[in-house]
Amino acid sequence: MSTENHSSISKLIQALVSIVGLILLLVWMQGGFTAKVQPGTAQAAEKNEPVRGPTAKVILKEIKETMLWPGTVTARTVARIAPKVPARILAISVNAGDLVKSGQIVARLDAEELQSRVNQARSALAAAEAQSAKAGADLRRTQSLFAQEAATQQSLETAQAAARTSEAQVAEARAAIATAESLLTETVLRTPFDGTVLKRNLEPGDMAMPGTPVLTIQSGQRLRVEAAIPTACAGDVRLGDELKARIAEHKFTVKVEEITPAADPKTSTVLVKASLENPNATKPGLFVWLEQNCGNRKALLIPSAAVSRSGQLEAVQLVLDGGTRLRHIRTGKAYDGWVEVLSGLNEGDVVLTGGGK
Repeated sequence: MSTENHSSISKLIQALVSIVGLILLLVWMQGGFTAKVQPGTAQAAEKNEPVRGPTAKVILKEIKETMLWPGTVTARTVARIAPKVPARILAISVNAGDLVKSGQIVARLDAEELQSRVNQARSALAAAEAQSAKAGADLRRTQSLFAQEAATQQSLETAQAAARTSEAQVAEARAAIATAESLLTETVLRTPFDGTVLKRNLEPGDMAMPGTPVLTIQSGQRLRVEAAIPTACAGDVRLGDELKARIAEHKFTVKVEEITPAADPKTSTVLVKASLENPNATKPGLFVWLEQNCGNRKALLIPSAAVSRSGQLEAVQLVLDGGTRLRHIRTGKAYDGWVEVLSGLNEGDVVLTGGGK
């Protein structure tokens, strides 16, 4: 037993020695046995380069805060083409995205029932005209007999009333024909203006009902931008203001023409609509950024030409002690040849303006 215990103790000691040795090796690899320099107490030697080129001071300036609000390009004129009579759709001749002209036939409805109504109205007119002709003949005969004192006053008045009634029935029958023919024309759906088919709301075989659109058409001639602006900034917008709208890399001038008087209680935003000055440069449905100045703030600014970039790194040549040193900075928004400095410089610092790349 003593031999076995001695062997177990030896193995345990060897394992502990190995573990300690491994720990010491890792500490040495991490530099644990070398002298440490406290952070901030040592500085790398920097060599100043001579100042070559124009310089500019970092200035603190009050600027207008420009905000970007998401919006959509929409058509000012949108028509939802619906019939005035219920009928089954026989054909739709256009698809979404098709260009259409004013008055173009875009859909046809089943006209069989309405054609029957027109035929019935015409038959009723023929009967009314026949009755009117008979009543007119009776009136003339009665008038002749009355002149010869062969008919009574009552007979004459009865004939006159019958003639007037028959004439009214003829006029009513003619109006019924006009109404039936007008409804018959509603089975052919036409576009009210030049535009683009936005959507096919129904398909052939569906039952078209009054007030239910079959097609949605939008005009591409008059476009506008619609954006929801938070109430904190919406108060700075006025009717007639000119704003900038940006689609991808393209900018457009828009003019505010409508501001919703009440804010949305769910989003605390106000819907602003602005007309596009150049509608041919875009099309409805596109996403757009609407630029708006909302309040003022102070910002550090330097000329854009002073900033050099390498990948995502930004730097300037800082003028110090008669020379220049590379200083990494972080920039923000650009303002007409100037760029905002978020970090790395202070007001009054001098930078080389020819260092931008």
